[in-house]
Order: sequence, then structure tokens, then C-alpha cells
Amino acid sequence: MTERGLGALIMFENRLRKLKKEREKWAKRENINCYRIYSEDIPQVPCILDRYPNGLVLYDKSSLRFQVETDHEARLKEIVRIVTNVFQIPEDQLFFKKRKKQKGSDQYEKLSIEGNFFWTKESNLEFQINLTDYLDTGLFLDHRITRSWLKEKSKNKSVLNLFSYTGAFSVYAASGGASKTKSIDLSKTYCDWAYRNLKQNGFESPKHQIINADILKWIEDEAKNTNRERYDLIFLDPPTFSNSKKMYEEWDVQTKHRNLLLLLLTKFLSDKGEIWFSTNFRKFKMEVEDEEWKERGYKCINKTKESIPLDFRDDKIHQLFCIVPNGDETI
Repeated sequence: MTERGLGALIMFENRLRKLKKEREKWAKRENINCYRIYSEDIPQVPCILDRYPNGLVLYDKSSLRFQVETDHEARLKEIVRIVTNVFQIPEDQLFFKKRKKQKGSDQYEKLSIEGNFFWTKESNLEFQINLTDYLDTGLFLDHRITRSWLKEKSKNKSVLNLFSYTGAFSVYAASGGASKTKSIDLSKTYCDWAYRNLKQNGFESPKHQIINADILKWIEDEAKNTNRERYDLIFLDPPTFSNSKKMYEEWDVQTKHRNLLLLLLTKFLSDKGEIWFSTNFRKFKMEVEDEEWKERGYKCINKTKESIPLDFRDDKIHQLFCIVPNGDETI
């Protein structure tokens, strides 16, 4: 390993010890069990480290070019040694994953079949986590604040949760007193997971519906139904791109968000309802102009900055837009 590489690892260890102390103190004060510790703070150590009650998850964010370098594996082994030493945990409590650009149905594919499920708490709600079997663990930590906002807005409202993943936003909405929730996702695995999350928190009820469907096809079909439901709050966090064989058409968030948002606004939103739209596409640009929202009686508020938790130093981890009626200042 080069002298520069060794120097970076020494910096990483020092940084990690400092972050461990800071994050543990903050998490205890805020009563947070799952949080991000390290996120590529040092360019020569491109990894992400998240903490859960049952272990740590380490994501290798190295570029493909760096992954083929001769000392890459040696550096990763040293990173693992440093992490386990700083946190005083055995190696079997550190779960290593490689981040990569996902296409098609990759986000639904299992990495292993260890079945390492456990329950963890967030805001006194319980969510099932899996640290081994999937690339993501079941709870997007960067949306912790967004979930709390949605809970506050959900009382007596009907909530539609599209691309609902494991249903965390539906659980929050239900706990906030939503009159009903509807969660829709392409993956049966995640729909089943969402059901377990709702049931665990006491929301197993016909009022809280889960639908396993191609979201775009479901929306298109529902839009033709003159007796379709309208919703007071619509939340969607779609993938950046998907060409899954389960979908009847390819999805690209940049090119297709405009039509989707306007269709939801005109066909699915109740009077004075709101749409909350999130994306983790780092180059995303909203293509509905302010004047166009205004003509429809709405405005689009970019809430990205306020929605990113303290433990996330990456201010591009997601973007969040709240589409609300003109004159609404409650967001």
C-alpha cells in the first residue's frame, strides 16, 4: 500500500473516533437508534458507515477504476479492521456491501439469504430491518425528518404512498391519525415487508391497504375510472431509473416526473391536498415551472435543505419538493 494510502487510513481512523463520540452523544440525546456515522469524509476512503442496534453496515463507494487497483482489497481489509477496532465489535457484526448503479429490477434482488431480520425503533414506532439480504436495509435513514413531517400532516387525511418500499411512510401516516393509507409497490417482497411493519405498530386494518402493482400502470388505469379515489396527501419517492420486466414501460425520473406529477395533481389529489415528491437523482431538475403550478392554484416548495438530518453531510442525498395550494404556509 502506498504511503499516501496509509496516511489516508490514519486520518480515517482519527476521524472515525471523533465521529463515534459525537454521533453517540447526539443519538442518545435525540433518542435515535439508526444513523449515519461516516460518509466519504476523506476522499481517499470512499465508504459509508451506518449504525444499527444489531451491527454496522459498511458500503464500499469506490469507483470501478479504483476497485481494480492492486491494493484495493488490502485497503478494504484495513478499513474493516479500523471500524471493528474503533467500535469494539466482532467482524460478524460488520456487514459489508458494495454500492453500484442499479438498473431494472436490481434493487429487488437479494444479496444473500441469511434472513437477518430484527425490529428497531424510530420515533417510538417499530420497523423491521435486514442488514444482510438486500443492498438497502429496509429504512431510508436520510428521510427521518421527512417521515416526522408527514406524520404531523396526516391527521384525518387519506394518504397515498407510491413506490412505497417497506411502508415506513405509511406507518408514520397511520400513527399520525391518517383516516386511511394506500401503499403501492412493484415488489411483493417489499409489500409483505410493509404489511409486517404496519401490523407490528397496530395498523393491520382495511383502512391501511397495500397493493402489489406496477405503479405507472395502476395510475394510468385508475385515471380512467370516473369513481376513483382522491387523496389528501400523496407521497412518492420513485427510483431514478427502472426497465424492470415487471413494468409495462421504462421509467426515468428526469424525463417522466413532469407528466406523473401533473396527472396526480389533476386526477388524484383532493381539494387543498398536497403532493410530496422525493428523488435521489443527484442531477434532478424540476421541469414544472413555478408559473405552471401557480396557474393550477399550487406552488412547489423545495424542502431539501431542511429535510436532511444532521448525521448526513451529503446535501445531495435526496431532493424533496412539496407541492401545496397557494396560500398554504404550514409546510
